[in-house]
Amino acid sequence: MRRLAALTAVAVALCLLTALAGCRTGTGARREGPAPLQTLKAEPSPAPSIAGDPAALAKLVKKDTQNVSQEVREDLAPCAGDEYPVDTSSGDLTSGEGPDLIVNVATCGDGMGIASYVYRMIDGQYRNVFADEQPPVYGSADNGKLEIIRQVYKGDDQVCCPTGQEALTYVWKDTRFVQVERTYTDYGDALPTPKPEKKSNG
Repeated sequence: MRRLAALTAVAVALCLLTALAGCRTGTGARREGPAPLQTLKAEPSPAPSIAGDPAALAKLVKKDTQNVSQEVREDLAPCAGDEYPVDTSSGDLTSGEGPDLIVNVATCGDGMGIASYVYRMIDGQYRNVFADEQPPVYGSADNGKLEIIRQVYKGDDQVCCPTGQEALTYVWKDTRFVQVERTYTDYGDALPTPKPEKKSNG
């Protein structure tokens, strides 16, 4: 009985040693543990470096003599130092070679948007595929669509207080942007309508 127990213990020990030896040599063994991060998660496409360089954006716009008016190009100058009144956002609007650039140009004084452009990567260079120079205007990307916001002023409206807002939505079709939606919001409709006071019969 004791001999049977001893033989069983030796057999178990030999099995364990064989298993461990197999793992060390790697023959027929599988490595466990998490896979490298790059195989599990793809890195997001970084925004182009020009998007964070106002001076480079201004240069891009000023060189665009075909699509940018002479007035905008001449007025586009630094507000202070090398701080140009331009900002941009990037996104996939046209399914081009890289992220599209939406460039907005504003005034230095009140920051009113005077122009909005979209630049698409073509053959390794950014080329203009959209221009709106009807101030006040501001462009942005919204779920793969181009949205142009324009404040509407009437009469003696001050810069701070437009009468309403117009929103134009564009989508890319073939080789150009096509308008698919237009909405208007009248800020006056948001104001409460005064109710006439009741007059007493006394």
